[in-house]
Amino acid sequence: MACSKSFEPSLDSYVDIDTYSKKIEDRACLFEEWHENLNELKGLVAAYDNHPKKIGWITNVSVDPKYIGKGIASKLLESCIDYFRRKKYSRVMLEVYANNLKAVELYKKHKFKIYDMKDEKLTLEVDLRERDYNKELNDTEDHKYAYNFDFDVMHPYYMKAALPYINTKGNCLELGSSKGHFTRRILEHYNDVTCVEASKKAIEEAQNLTNDFQISFDNNWRKKNIQFKHALFEDVKLDTNYDTIFLTHVLEHIDNPIQLLKLTNKWLSKDGILVLICPNANAPSRQIAVKMGLISHNSAVTPSEKSHGHNITYSLDTLEHDATSAGLKVISKSGIFFKALANFQWDKLLQTDIISQEYLDGCYSLGQQYPDLCSSIMLICKKG
Repeated sequence: MACSKSFEPSLDSYVDIDTYSKKIEDRACLFEEWHENLNELKGLVAAYDNHPKKIGWITNVSVDPKYIGKGIASKLLESCIDYFRRKKYSRVMLEVYANNLKAVELYKKHKFKIYDMKDEKLTLEVDLRERDYNKELNDTEDHKYAYNFDFDVMHPYYMKAALPYINTKGNCLELGSSKGHFTRRILEHYNDVTCVEASKKAIEEAQNLTNDFQISFDNNWRKKNIQFKHALFEDVKLDTNYDTIFLTHVLEHIDNPIQLLKLTNKWLSKDGILVLICPNANAPSRQIAVKMGLISHNSAVTPSEKSHGHNITYSLDTLEHDATSAGLKVISKSGIFFKALANFQWDKLLQTDIISQEYLDGCYSLGQQYPDLCSSIMLICKKG
């Protein structure tokens, strides 16, 4: 009650404080600071730790007005977050009204990021899992991060599938450029390319791979305009909108894919196109693996995939659901390359003369007829 008017809007305007206080007392974990002599509560953070998916939920952060400005809220928040980190929780979340600017700034200071926006409220989260983006690029004992099949077969077909929709005279944003192999494909068509990548190691390799890429311009040679930004997608500062955004085999790595798709919607120019490509859960190679007992179900995330940062395996319907949930307008959905063999098997075949270019083109064409049985699935989206 003492802190009610410090909230924006006032706490008693949207909860019954007696009922709310009783619920906190009975069910929440409490992080408190007391006045030593007056037996007076100076500050409180209350959080619930009973979520089945090990997500902590902060329901209250309040400091007695007499003690505001003394760092009490920060101290208690740190204690709360540390508590959930020690319990091996994946994240801590809370809700705050967007116009409560002081509170929003406090949470940002403690690494909270926007998870969702609805009406006047923001849902914020702090991720407690420490991701090593450099390590995720490494091959594991039984699985490579990428195969020659990806670079030599799939990348050209990604571009072939996208070309009818994109404006190559405009600027281009590649989200998740990795080591630059697909970036080189983009540079064959675009003069102005910005790449955002979380791994510093990957950027260094991508810069080396694209450093010598030049184009003929009025009979003179000059390098293309390409810049790399080392940042998380939610933190990157972009000072323009883009006519084309490529998000290829990246969304499955993201903790909050809908939030990233909302950002792409924001970054698209008025008539811009998002090319969204993901591995397909229903690819015959995965379905065969299920029948062989190698994976439990089509959309399973295997331990090897998890070590490379995968969080989800999409099918066409779930990918379209996330795109439309983010406000994007899906104008085309398709599959790329009918595929019954695993990538490592394709790598072995491509070293022989068994597979011809005509056969590969046939698999690409068949994929357009049976999109749900393709290696990758693709959505073409406009700004929504």
